[in-house]
Amino acid sequence: MASADHTKCKSKSGHIVVAAMDFGTTYSGYAYSLIHEYENDPTKVFAHTKWVAGSQQLISLKTPSILLLNPDKTFKSFGYEAENDYGDLAAEGKHKDYYYFRRFKMLLYNSEGLKRDMIIEDDKKKKMRAIQVFSLSINYLKNHLLKGLQTKFPEMKETDIMWVLTVPAIWNDGSKQFMREAAQKAGIRKESLIIALEPEAASLFCMHLPVDKMCVEGNVSQSSAKVSPFQKGTKYMVVDVGGGTVDITIHQVVDKDKLKEIDYASGGAWGGTMVDAAFQEFLIKLIGKHVYEKFEIDCKEDLVHLYREFETKKRNIILGKEGKETMKIPIALVETYENMMGKKLKDVVDKMKGVCDTVKITGDKLRVDADIMRSWFDMSTKKTIQHVQKLFQHKNAKDVNTILLVGGFSESPMLQDAMRKNFRDKRLIIPEDAGLAVLKGAVIFGHNPVTIVSRIAKFSYGVRVYRDFQDGVHPNAKKICVGGKVKCKDVFASHVKKGQELVVGEAQSNQRYTPLEADQMSLIFDIYTSTEENPMYVTDAGCVNVGQLEVEVPDLSGGKERGVWVQMIFGGTEIVVEAKDEKTGKITKSSFDFLQDSSQSSDAE
Repeated sequence: MASADHTKCKSKSGHIVVAAMDFGTTYSGYAYSLIHEYENDPTKVFAHTKWVAGSQQLISLKTPSILLLNPDKTFKSFGYEAENDYGDLAAEGKHKDYYYFRRFKMLLYNSEGLKRDMIIEDDKKKKMRAIQVFSLSINYLKNHLLKGLQTKFPEMKETDIMWVLTVPAIWNDGSKQFMREAAQKAGIRKESLIIALEPEAASLFCMHLPVDKMCVEGNVSQSSAKVSPFQKGTKYMVVDVGGGTVDITIHQVVDKDKLKEIDYASGGAWGGTMVDAAFQEFLIKLIGKHVYEKFEIDCKEDLVHLYREFETKKRNIILGKEGKETMKIPIALVETYENMMGKKLKDVVDKMKGVCDTVKITGDKLRVDADIMRSWFDMSTKKTIQHVQKLFQHKNAKDVNTILLVGGFSESPMLQDAMRKNFRDKRLIIPEDAGLAVLKGAVIFGHNPVTIVSRIAKFSYGVRVYRDFQDGVHPNAKKICVGGKVKCKDVFASHVKKGQELVVGEAQSNQRYTPLEADQMSLIFDIYTSTEENPMYVTDAGCVNVGQLEVEVPDLSGGKERGVWVQMIFGGTEIVVEAKDEKTGKITKSSFDFLQDSSQSSDAE
């Protein structure tokens, strides 16, 4: 922005800047663009990519998702700085009173019954409220971004910014709400915050990339390789592989800058951290669990350097290399073993049956057969490949011939090679800077959220209600007397069916409810999801209680006949609810609460 005049150019929402934060399992970062730059070129997104480790050897597009807090639980540092600070404290034996959290985002993966007061443990098992840990981390990224923006544009105010926070599409509603509330706790206003789904964001970014910025391989002719793979009507699978999760969905281009989801997001915890876990398992087999745990507790500084060294090695592994790979290990690891076991680690490894020919330790060097190091990637790639193969068996994927590979771990040569070998009949697209595709795409999404026109319901959604009991239809075990009437309890009143197309901005259901008691001031609904398309009762297999919805009905003049029409809009990244009082016509906006215990029963019919 060359002059202050550009700051007057605002979006329809009244914001000058859209800023996105990608808070990842292993790494986090941010990006932004101004509205006038977006209108000229949507891909013109500034991403802060100057995160440098203390050793200056590891330069990353993002910074580690690591939070260090003072003994009084106030913020000290984040990212590489937190790693370095903690290492320095550990070197002086001063780290024990500090709080050190790393890779805590996975706490929200597939987490049923999530609570606001959920507790998280740091590396020393010290406890703290999880939402505080998340909000302090988000607050750091927010302030880091603001500082950079205000240095460039002194007149910029926080209210000029629309914030976008990315989350995996496979997350449940409670996890999304948890992240939203953590962001609001970090000082981001509710009306200035959008949640973006990670594979969708990556998809949007790639739609706008010129063909020469993509690596297109596989089942494609030389001429068609020069044509954008995002022509109207094209279907493609998005495989978003991050540090923690693999998030996969199928999109179709319906028009210029318009996408729809044609198969709901699925995946699992098969990201880059699985490789780290395999390396850790290798070390434990080599030196023993007790030695490793002793090293982990007593040598924090060396532990940081060990995994930083492994991260560098993991990124630069050579596919066809024969012989051995070499990486540095801390002398403290060797000394811990020798002090505890009373033997030289080198001598023990040299005599290990089945190991001596493939693993060598000399001083601070670990030499491992290249095949063994590559095997650490096996489980992650195998799980991902198997799931993609399974998805290609779905009817919605029958005519899908293109795979879009994105996310931080998508840049792994091992994963890329596995995808090429297993899907030779598909066109594989790997965009330039695939690790930033989610982050930059989230900025584009923030400028124009309606670029995603529809999504597919992953579950059936409904509320628990009472219905008039019908002999021969309802089971006697569900019979109950309420207000002098015989009712059937635990009925699943469906609002959305699994697999249903959900158009963004349109209500997918509009149902009438009345109170069970004449003096009720509000209706409280227990919200359930089901893995089945047509569940009968909330107690059926596959049904999960996910939260509550409360709708006020303060006018008591109608008694139990007061009607409230509840309209739910499921098409967005979060569920929107509107309730209309039948008598007064008053419309109130409500929201689901996915983070509290459903301690009260549904009291509507």
